Amino acid sequence: MDVREQVELALRNYEGLAPLPLSADLPETEQYLATPDRLGFALGWVVANAIVGARFADSALDALPIYHPEHGWDRFLLTRRVSAPAYANEPADSFGMILLSGEDAPRITHGNGELRLSLGTALRQDPELAIADLLALFPPRGLHGDLGYAWPRKQQHYPRLYQAVTELILEYPGLVAAREIYVDDQPIDGAYHPLYLHGVALQPRMVYDWWLVQAGDRAAFFRVHGGQSIYETDRRGWSTVRKQLAEEETVDDIKRRILAWLRLEGAPSPDTVD
Repeated sequence: MDVREQVELALRNYEGLAPLPLSADLPETEQYLATPDRLGFALGWVVANAIVGARFADSALDALPIYHPEHGWDRFLLTRRVSAPAYANEPADSFGMILLSGEDAPRITHGNGELRLSLGTALRQDPELAIADLLALFPPRGLHGDLGYAWPRKQQHYPRLYQAVTELILEYPGLVAAREIYVDDQPIDGAYHPLYLHGVALQPRMVYDWWLVQAGDRAAFFRVHGGQSIYETDRRGWSTVRKQLAEEETVDDIKRRILAWLRLEGAPSPDTVD
């Protein structure tokens, strides 16, 4: 799916959707969807995907979706901080932000909120030109230092996982994804966090090297390099998979697996790949 198709899909599925501000009036079952601007959210994923697709492999630049405790999904942080050990001490917004609401959203800003580029109108008028103007703000920075043992796999697979998640969000307005995941070591509503159960985090902490995708009451988790995945079974337990997302040949194949885990299209196949 090219950028023009992504923008058209965002407009078709999100334009006209009412805002879902995070407030006491928003039902608990819908709080995971909270965002001040539904279309800005969707177009923001298009922008974030373009940055990751162009600059993760050669510069480790990532775009982290952020769920603000007062506003819901309202921004992406443009950062290398969680990409590799070499960049762990960089500010979380060292490359700025993508703001998903306000005039002509999405908007590229510096870390202090100073505007660099507004993209809402530009994406509607000429998506390819808008993305070219966007990427001109982020020239290649190169790679250096300790990139970690998993870097070659992340470098290869993370951009296409990002594209798969982006396209699913554009196709299914009830689907969201997170890269900043809090894992507690205590049960919530009688259940332990799946990443705690599987030994990813054995004490309370934020986890940044996994994806969480959620649609309604279904969720799934997978590593940023596509080498480990956890989904909810029909018995409401949590299971790892046999065939990893990194082994899938195409973005569409990755999307089909995620849709099955979330029961949006099809179902998991524990006898074969799951």
